[in-house]
Parts: sequence; structure tokens; C-alpha cells
Amino acid sequence: MKNQNNILALMAAMTLLFSSCIQEETAQPRKTDLVDAVFASGEVIAEEEYKVTAKAEGYLLQSFVVEGATVDPQMPLYQLSGEVQSAQLQNAQVVYADAVQNTKASAPAMAQLELQLQQSKSELALDQKIEQRYAQLLKTKAASQLEYDQMALQNEQSKRNVAINEKALADFKRAQLLNAENAKTQLQIQQQDYTDYFLRSSIHGTVLQVYQSDGDLVSRGETVALIGGGKQLARLFVSEEDINDIAINQQVVVRLNTDRDRVYDARISKIYPSFDQAEQSFVVEASFDNPPANLYHNTQLQANIVVADRKQAMVIPSEFLSNGDSVLLAGGAVKSVKIGIRNEQWVEVLDGLSTADKLIKPRS
Repeated sequence: MKNQNNILALMAAMTLLFSSCIQEETAQPRKTDLVDAVFASGEVIAEEEYKVTAKAEGYLLQSFVVEGATVDPQMPLYQLSGEVQSAQLQNAQVVYADAVQNTKASAPAMAQLELQLQQSKSELALDQKIEQRYAQLLKTKAASQLEYDQMALQNEQSKRNVAINEKALADFKRAQLLNAENAKTQLQIQQQDYTDYFLRSSIHGTVLQVYQSDGDLVSRGETVALIGGGKQLARLFVSEEDINDIAINQQVVVRLNTDRDRVYDARISKIYPSFDQAEQSFVVEASFDNPPANLYHNTQLQANIVVADRKQAMVIPSEFLSNGDSVLLAGGAVKSVKIGIRNEQWVEVLDGLSTADKLIKPRS
């Protein structure tokens, strides 16, 4: 009975060994095209983005555009209430108009000084004639030296009066021109401040989002709307361990969440040099080769960035590689190999194997 049990145990062991041998998986190196890619999630963004931000505080009085509208640079988009600023602007306009008027010859003060100057010039001309007459009379003894000296003194006083009036008129003109220039500066300041109540875009683009409604109180520095311009791009988030494999102009295969049945080709166009703390990833941008007609802002997407592409590479299944650099040959020998790129399914073998070699899958 004991011998029978030994025989049964031996037969069971042989059956298990035979079964194990039968279940061994084998493979041979083969030639095929191999692509290595980095996965990245992301979203659709605009090439240019401009936040329409309030430079003054006020209620949103009027919206001139809606989401989806096309806008041009400096085009008024929104108006904030600014009654105080409007009054200050009107006052500055009145002050400037009055200052300009005072620089004209027809201005009362200017005309008065001009009249005084002309009168003094007329008096000087008369006094000069009288002095010349007394000079002739003095020669013929028809007038005394005292009389001549008095007329000469009167003539000098008339000259001084003309000079005084000329200076007064010139000083007044300069003062009025300076007042007009200062008033103009103040008017420009008030005009600029008033334009702050009209919110504009600095780029040509489309209104992507509006954050405020008519009647809302908007604070200085608060964003009212988002404008997107230029072409649409794929903004991709790449992990730290993969960023060194990314380079400009690499091919990207993009699948949009709005159209999961299709893929779109793109190319890496920009690599941001800094790690994005909010996303906990590095950020790169890709430009679509042929973007879809309906490409919505902020659409979520998944992408594969092609970092290597081998034509007719020698590959083995990934699970046949042991310890990262060796394989198990049929017959039990372990052989070191040099590997290249790899993906979840295949490993490229650069040296150490031929297509005639037979491999055994290592046991887990």
C-alpha cells in the first residue's frame, strides 16, 4: 500500500512538471515599427488671451458685446457708471475752453492791454514830434532850454510807458498760454480717467467668457470678461519624469472629449520653462495641423506625444525582459541585451539577439 502511494505521488509530480513545461510561453524577436509616446492630459486654449479688467469702480452700466462676439482692439465693450468723473470732465472742458478764449486777441483782458499799448505808442509818437519841434525852437532861441528839457523828459517817460505796456501784454499772453496748456493737460487727464469707465480689448479676438452682468458693482482690478485671439492650441500637462523627453516640433496625437471617435495631429510649439505648481505638472503647447471646425475653448483632451519612432526595429514582448537588461533563452541560458525604446507592449532590442533566437517568458 505504501509503494502504491509512492508511485501515485511520483506520477503526480511528473504530471505537474510536464504541465509546467507545456505552459511555458515562448516568443521570438521580430521586426516591426515601434513608437514611444508620452501621455498627457490637457485642454484647448486660445493663442492669445486678454482679461478685460476694470480700471475704475462703478456699476456695469451697459454691455456692448455678448459671449461669442468678435471684437477689435480699443473697441468699447462695457461701460461703467461714473457720474462724478463725468462732471469733472465737463468742468475740465469748460475750464479749457475759457483758457483758450483768454489767449485770443478778442478776449476782454487781452484787448484792454492791447488798447493801453496802442495809446502809449500814440502818446510816444506825439511826444517825439513835440520834442523835435522844441529842438528846432531851441536853435532859434524861440524856446528855452528848460522847456526843451521838459519835453525830452516827457518823451522818455512815454518810451518807458510803451515798454511797460509791451511787457505787460507779453507777460499776459504767456500766462494765458500757460493756463491754456495746463487746462489742456487737466482735460486730457480727465478724458483718460473717463475712458477708464469704458472697458476695451487690446487684441482682436472673440469674447470667450463674461463674468459680470449689467447692474453689477465692479471693483477696480476686477475681471469682467475674457477675450481669446489667434489660433486655438492644445495646452498639455506633462509629468516631471517625462518632461526631458519632450522637444519642439514633436508629433502629438490628440483626442478631444467632445469628439472621442477621432484623433487630430498636432505639433509641440512651446515648452514652458517653469513647473506649474497649480497643475503639479510641466506645461507645453501644441499647434493643430488641421483643427476641427468646431473647437471649443477649454475642451478637455488626452494626447500622446511621440518622443521616438523606430522603423523596422527588432522588438520582443515587454514581459519577456528580466531585470531590465536580460532575457531567458530556450534551454535555460540567461543572456544580456541592450535595449532601446519601449512601450507597454514592446521593447526594442539594440544588441544581443537575432530573430532566430527563441525566448522563454520568465516566471513571475
